[in-house]
Amino acid sequence: MKCIVLAGGFGERLWPLSRKNCPKQFMKIARGHSIFQDTIARNIPYCDEFIIVGNYEHRYIIKNQLEPFQGLSYRCIYERKPLKTTATIMLACLSLQPTELVFVVPTNKTIEAAGYKDTLMVAKERAKEGYVSILVEKQELSDSRYGYVTELDGELVRSYVEKPRQKLKAVYKNLGFLLFEDGVLFRELSQSLVKECQEEYKNKSVEEEGIVYTGNSITPIPIEKALLEKSNRLKAIQIKFNYKDIRTFEDLKGYKSKGLIVAKDCNNTEVINTSRCAVVMNGVNDLVVVNTEDALYIGKNGIGLKEILQKEELKPFSEKSRFFNRSWGSYEDLLEEPNYRIRKLVINTGETIYKHKHTKRCESWFVIKGLAKVTIEDKTRVYSVNDSVTALIGKAHQISNVGEIPLVLIETATGEILQDMVSIESKNLSEVDLGMFSEPIVKLKPALKDYLWGGKRLKEKYGIQTDMDVVAEAWELSAHPDGESKVSSGRHKGYTLSRYLKKAGNEVLGWKSAPLQKFPLLIKFIDAKENLSVQVHPNDDYALEHENQYGKSELWYVIDSMPGSGLYVGFNRNVSKEEVRKRVKDSTITEILNFYPTKPGDVFFIPAGTVHAICGGNLICEIQQSSNCTYRLYDYDRRDKYGNLRELHLEKALDVLNFDRYEVVEGNVCCKYFEVEIIDVVKEKLITVNDDRFISIICIDGKGTIEIDDYLLEVKAGDSFFIPAQEATLKIRGNMKIVKSNI
Repeated sequence: MKCIVLAGGFGERLWPLSRKNCPKQFMKIARGHSIFQDTIARNIPYCDEFIIVGNYEHRYIIKNQLEPFQGLSYRCIYERKPLKTTATIMLACLSLQPTELVFVVPTNKTIEAAGYKDTLMVAKERAKEGYVSILVEKQELSDSRYGYVTELDGELVRSYVEKPRQKLKAVYKNLGFLLFEDGVLFRELSQSLVKECQEEYKNKSVEEEGIVYTGNSITPIPIEKALLEKSNRLKAIQIKFNYKDIRTFEDLKGYKSKGLIVAKDCNNTEVINTSRCAVVMNGVNDLVVVNTEDALYIGKNGIGLKEILQKEELKPFSEKSRFFNRSWGSYEDLLEEPNYRIRKLVINTGETIYKHKHTKRCESWFVIKGLAKVTIEDKTRVYSVNDSVTALIGKAHQISNVGEIPLVLIETATGEILQDMVSIESKNLSEVDLGMFSEPIVKLKPALKDYLWGGKRLKEKYGIQTDMDVVAEAWELSAHPDGESKVSSGRHKGYTLSRYLKKAGNEVLGWKSAPLQKFPLLIKFIDAKENLSVQVHPNDDYALEHENQYGKSELWYVIDSMPGSGLYVGFNRNVSKEEVRKRVKDSTITEILNFYPTKPGDVFFIPAGTVHAICGGNLICEIQQSSNCTYRLYDYDRRDKYGNLRELHLEKALDVLNFDRYEVVEGNVCCKYFEVEIIDVVKEKLITVNDDRFISIICIDGKGTIEIDDYLLEVKAGDSFFIPAQEATLKIRGNMKIVKSNI
């Protein structure tokens, strides 16, 4: 199950605890961690991947708050401007498969664990039945701040009202949780909204921190208005757990203040003190007092803050706290005077504050925790706990964390101007550049696809765990944005393959791949229970011009085939564009295709431009260029379980087709894009690894171990491994059949 975490919002209600650059969802409210972190931790047992949706300006705080979750599988979506929840949820769901279960969770509540699992399991079952589950709490009277189910038939929602103006009796409060099958959501929403989001999805930009949307083509509308007030496929699941909405200071009862509070003869007064100063209250009633290091708020209970925070003179305090997040970590201002400043810096593992200098100030750093690699001008040294180092005025300097834990520094700056900085162009440093340990073998977890022609053999043969009804494809080695493999071993566990490659550095690709703009290979398992569409792939020139991705030549290794199974590959005679167009229209296209019966062990090479189709009954390992560019000619007029026809691409297909008679050459395992070797391992196989290229190893049958220099991992059927470029000997022991691929 995928979990969409709604982490947007600016949290003005809890100022000065929350600020624009650190709103309430990221405040450390729950036992020393934030509501956002609490939301992630609570759902880890139930969800295999998290999709975090937030504001673009909060990308660094999200990155830093995810650091403690080692091995967590996640990706981030950022909005340049608030898009409202309908678009937010749809844009996250467009990257998922139609039968995947999706759990949408807010980050404005603290929740007790007891009863949460039981509630979630009921909601999950209703989602599997084709409904959208919402979590509700029965209440005597409505509140205009929330939405309510006003009429129920068992669990079926007959009427829903968002933020009713009049008081309603015996209602069910919507808590903001949704659970549904991905395909059900798109069936229930307005198709005009769906098309807007599809257009926005096509125009997404990809940055290091995640996918970014501008929202220029989106109509902002809350999910309550677009779905809950209109759908007749809602099931209301009454909660079995206790929770608290965090909206006002009164909701923060029990918040642990670090500063001293002394109160005498005070009634109905809430005091929060996060500063080093003491707060003394004497004989006051009905107040809220919030004291921080740089701002003090005193007000009556229940009075809003929004209007007063608009005052211009308050903006330096309402928008920024003393704590700042950066791509490399974070810093906290401890003390600042006109000619000196003291800060606490936290640099995450493998991150760098890149080269810069100051013309008006000098800086010194004292290492409190971790290992710092510091370069000043042309001198580099590693510093450890209790060491100190100074960069004088005008001296270029750079600091990296080369340890296994966050690096903590106390920085002092002195000079006539404390804000000056001159950036110096420098190379992005990978972990290899920093001299950090890099695992010689990286195990991967596949991205799964549930196309309508797929079956269940991949789940049965390779033990793939998923909520999907079927698994049509498992992308075993992929850095393609349409479906990335995930690292499932070592220090980078949970990273997408592209994130791992960026972190580890181009050196792991080898010099043959390092100059390429994108990762060159995509390897997948294909379980064809039914026929795949008749299709063709473009070559590089056409694909780069029209699709902004590589073309697609591919190789098929037949793992298994049912009696009578086969493949369509190429035309059985010379044909014309006009004839192909006519035969697609009258559903006779397969009459002019070569049909080749298949058996386990067969190998077929399919160059770009060759018409082809995998027929039902085949289980195949496909090695291809890293491209998801497929032009469908014909799809048998099939509809998926949600009643949708798949899009055809006739004109583009006709642009790239090779219309000549095709003679298949079986057993071809080498082309300019990749080399493939099928290896039977009996007891032991030694494979030489060089620094010019990476290697992919996929086990299709059997079990054993894989090892480089005493770094050993277990291997079973279905496992996929990325072997970084290096000078080493790969030892594979056991009895198994593997597919070895490289460029």
